[in-house]
Amino acid sequence: MKPFAPVHRLLARRHRDAAAAGDPAEQFNLALSLERAGDIVEAERWYRASADAGDMDATNNLALLLDAAGRKREALALFSRAAGAGDAEAAYNAAVVCEELGDAAGAVGWYRTAARLGDREAKDELARRGLPG
Repeated sequence: MKPFAPVHRLLARRHRDAAAAGDPAEQFNLALSLERAGDIVEAERWYRASADAGDMDATNNLALLLDAAGRKREALALFSRAAGAGDAEAAYNAAVVCEELGDAAGAVGWYRTAARLGDREAKDELARRGLPG
C-alpha cells in the first residue's frame, strides 16, 4: 500500500461529486488523489475527462500515466497536445518519448520547442548535442 493511500482516498471522496458534475478542476483533483492512492485505472478515467475538457495539467499528467504504463504513442499524442498549448514540460516529455521510440529527429524538434518555451533542460540537451536552440 502507498504510504498515504488512506488520506488520498479520503481526498478523492471529497472531489467525486463535483468531478461527476463535470467540473474539470475537480476531475483533475480527483484523478490526482486516485493516482496517489494507487488507483491508476480510475485516475486515468478522471484525468481523461479533465483533459478532454481542456485542462492541460490533466493532459500532461494523463500522458505521464500512460508513459509509465508503456503506452508511449498515446502519451506522445497527449504531450504534443499540451506542448501545443504552451506547456514546456510537456514538450520536453514529448522529446524524451520520441527518443525512446527511436525518433531522433522528432526528439530534436520537441527539444527545440521546449527550449523555445523556456525549458532549461531542453536548452542543455540541445547544447550537449551541439545544436542551436
